[in-house]
Amino acid sequence: MPSRSNLYLGLYGVILYLLFVLASIPAQQIWQYVPQADKARLQLGHIQGTIWSGQADSLHLNRLPLGQFDWELDLLPLFIGQLGLNAKINGALGNMQGYIAISTDGSLQASDLNSTIPAESLNPYSLPATLDGEITLSINKLVYLANQQLQIDGEAVWRKASISMLQTIEIGDVHIISKAEAEGSLINISNKKSALGIEGTIKLSAKGRYNVNLTLMNRDSSRKDIRSLLSMLGRVDAAGKVQIKRQGVLALNF
Repeated sequence: MPSRSNLYLGLYGVILYLLFVLASIPAQQIWQYVPQADKARLQLGHIQGTIWSGQADSLHLNRLPLGQFDWELDLLPLFIGQLGLNAKINGALGNMQGYIAISTDGSLQASDLNSTIPAESLNPYSLPATLDGEITLSINKLVYLANQQLQIDGEAVWRKASISMLQTIEIGDVHIISKAEAEGSLINISNKKSALGIEGTIKLSAKGRYNVNLTLMNRDSSRKDIRSLLSMLGRVDAAGKVQIKRQGVLALNF
């Protein structure tokens, strides 16, 4: 009669073999079984490779084109009901790489996300303004669960930032720092090296509600163009500042 240790070794070998077989299945075959509702939000084009290691020539998230998508499967999360991927995206919106984990409860977690994005690539989504400069993004952790949790810990720097509408306004280097707060996130925004000063916060709730509270100021009293811009954006107080307050709800359909 086989010993208990031999039974454990045999079972371990069977599990490894099954995982090997599963990971060797072509990714295109697995994609055929993904529900159409999910495919409507997430579109992959020309899938190659296996579940273990593969590539899609194109990735669209809610019709937003992100570019080429490469992944490497992380084995250990499968034992706790998660799909973990080391992912890379290269496209018109820039290059991004990081770790993404999707759980059976529908939650999404990401860590060590790093990206460099030319600000001009966001122009189709920022009408009627035109953006310029370069955005570097570094997210230590992101946790999302619909209507329950939306937490972002990380920062972004928009270097040599400028916004053009009727005129071009240079706003220097914009620093954006996000921290988890309760079940949502608190985002602090400030800038340097610019006559047009920006300071304030954006609060994001788990249900996608946002509250914007920004202060715009003229740091150079000789800049008449900035004074004129501030007067168009809102009521200028005695200190020469304009308060911008906005609220609404984001469409969080990942």
